[in-house]
Amino acid sequence: MTDKLLLTVCLGCLGALVGLGICMRMKRRAEYFGDLDDFLRAFSESLSFTRDTVPELMRGYVARSPLLGEQLAECAAAMKSGRKAEISGGSLTKEEKRLVAETLASLGSRPPDAEKGAVEECRRKLGVCGKRAADTYARSGKAAVKLGLLAGLLAAVLCW
Repeated sequence: MTDKLLLTVCLGCLGALVGLGICMRMKRRAEYFGDLDDFLRAFSESLSFTRDTVPELMRGYVARSPLLGEQLAECAAAMKSGRKAEISGGSLTKEEKRLVAETLASLGSRPPDAEKGAVEECRRKLGVCGKRAADTYARSGKAAVKLGLLAGLLAAVLCW
């Protein structure tokens, strides 16, 4: 009897941990897009006030999201060496990764006036992705933990 109880507790905890992992992934995605928007806003503002190069601006930005920090470092290194950046996608979808890669690669490729308009357009497009990620997290984040727990308990019942 105690073996079954221990199995139930262990599988329930395992399911809850899997659900928590899914919830945290959704949260990181939502935070990533907020951080990316902050970077693009700071980049747009710096066009008027600084003479720093794009790689210097990318290296100087302190990203809250580890994924964005990694992507900015890769893009800065690629721009400095003149090659195309291969950014990691992390928890982004293929379409989001493509959009982010195009956005980061295009920074600094236009005159400052045109650059501001292009950055605002990119912010608008990425804002849609960010809103979708935030909505998904708000709608499904806590439910993922609960469903994970229920799946673990179901597995325990099926093992009895």
